[in-house]
Amino acid sequence: MKARIIALAIALAFLAALWLSGAAVAGTTGTVKPVVHVVSAYSGGLSLGGDIDQDGVMDFGFLVPGGGVATRGLTLNVNANAPWRLTVTSTQNLAVGGFELTKYIAADKFTFTSSGCTGPTYRSADTAFRSSGSDQGQEVTVDVVTAGPANGSCQVNVLYRLEVPTAQTEGYYSAGNHVYTLIVGQ
Repeated sequence: MKARIIALAIALAFLAALWLSGAAVAGTTGTVKPVVHVVSAYSGGLSLGGDIDQDGVMDFGFLVPGGGVATRGLTLNVNANAPWRLTVTSTQNLAVGGFELTKYIAADKFTFTSSGCTGPTYRSADTAFRSSGSDQGQEVTVDVVTAGPANGSCQVNVLYRLEVPTAQTEGYYSAGNHVYTLIVGQ
């Protein structure tokens, strides 16, 4: 009788182990459902021209305070196969020595307008690259063109306008880099 009890205990232990191992395996399995959305390939290109030299510098030359408005042009050739927009990002006002806050030209005196092919929405009124409250070193991004159609090629003309105020301190002023970004498919 003792042998039967031991055999029964071994059989129950074996069944319990088999049942527990099945539950453990079931708890570590799962399923995945791969999904992919295929969209049209968006592409676009941007090339620069106009009143800039081979290093990308747009030099306004020597200007006197209160001497009137100076303008320079930038030509941007846009190629896109989907709706697009164009932005410009700046990191500082026209300032002496980079971020020196005491010698800078007010933001509303350094502006731009844009124009070009039929279809997009342009900046037809003088638009400051930065607001007067923008901190030096802070990136500020402004739309140059919106609602650009997927029509292949478009020439965008950006007219820079600079007016040196009559009380402006003498110095060599630089605005750092203006980075133009073409955003396609949005």
